Amino acid sequence: MSDATQFTSLRFEVKATVAHIVLNRSDKRNCLVREFWYELQQAVKLAERLPEVRCILLRAEGKMFSSGIDLAVLQGLTALGDGLEFARKADYLRRNVLSLQDAISALEETRLPVIAAIQGACIGGALDVVCDADIRIAEPATAFTPLEIDFGFVPDLGTVQRLTANLPFAVVADWLMDCRTVSGDEAKHLGFVSRIAADAVELESMAITLAERIAGRSPVAIMGAKEVMKFTKEHGVKASLRYNAAWQSSVFPGEDVANCLKAKQTGVAPSHANMADDRPMYGKEDTI
Repeated sequence: MSDATQFTSLRFEVKATVAHIVLNRSDKRNCLVREFWYELQQAVKLAERLPEVRCILLRAEGKMFSSGIDLAVLQGLTALGDGLEFARKADYLRRNVLSLQDAISALEETRLPVIAAIQGACIGGALDVVCDADIRIAEPATAFTPLEIDFGFVPDLGTVQRLTANLPFAVVADWLMDCRTVSGDEAKHLGFVSRIAADAVELESMAITLAERIAGRSPVAIMGAKEVMKFTKEHGVKASLRYNAAWQSSVFPGEDVANCLKAKQTGVAPSHANMADDRPMYGKEDTI
């Protein structure tokens, strides 16, 4: 495993089978600088490749989760492709947007469960990021604020799609088009977050406890559940039932099932083997 100091926009560390991806630029309100869009994807890849990691916890230091995309990055995007012919400039901009989308989508696409602990404020591009988490927990007063339309453009990194896929259309339209702030309490009521902590201290403790509990369960079952849930969202219930049957027939009953049955009989928490070490598969990339 490489030294995590290679990351400049975040901190990566593994504790008790949980990979912590921590926004650690609190003096800059954890704004999402250019390096973040590359490093987030690399941190997720690193977590996937470490056989001991069974859950990802995305959190932030300081009073605020993130103030969103760094304005310098946004200003740079407005100048992308200047000097290029019109069609080539359009293609260049499209590919840049796709690369930013891919960076965030790594959280959704990883087989590992992802928990986001969100304190203080989650603004603009940071809302795109947490939309990709599997589980979101927050404080009652956490402020979820989309800003893109106030800057004159459509949010393009996933907030529109993922909110619309999971919440009522009118709720999303009201939230995004008015660029209004939704509190943690309201987000819980809407179903955007699943749990509320009293304050930032309890939030971190709750998130770590939840991540470690999930990480302590069968990695085959947890990763399979995420895969089947994603398939259901994309293809519907009927197709997913058939997919689930095929999935189950390939892994059941497995060693983890025997471990869990024994644990129920003995009252001792089960212990499950790590998944295979993926790093040798990736050649030079395993230095990440």
